[in-house]
Amino acid sequence: MKSGKYVIESIENGLVKLLFSDDETIETLVEVDQLKHPVKPGDVLYIKIENGKWTSNPLPAETKKRREQAKALLEKLKNKSQ
Repeated sequence: MKSGKYVIESIENGLVKLLFSDDETIETLVEVDQLKHPVKPGDVLYIKIENGKWTSNPLPAETKKRREQAKALLEKLKNKSQ
């Protein structure tokens, strides 16, 4: 794992799948207990790594922006098919 923005792809069986925002082919699994804040799929986090330890901080504005973009795209696709 490296420092940067990550998107939560899924949460299953106590594991959180993180996708590196710059290259979503890079996946990392962490235990949900390692995150010190509530999370849900689609959330954007900033993960900082220093001296071999990492911390995560939620990015609510970034999460909101990504959700709005996804909603707009879905609406565009719905309207296109009508």
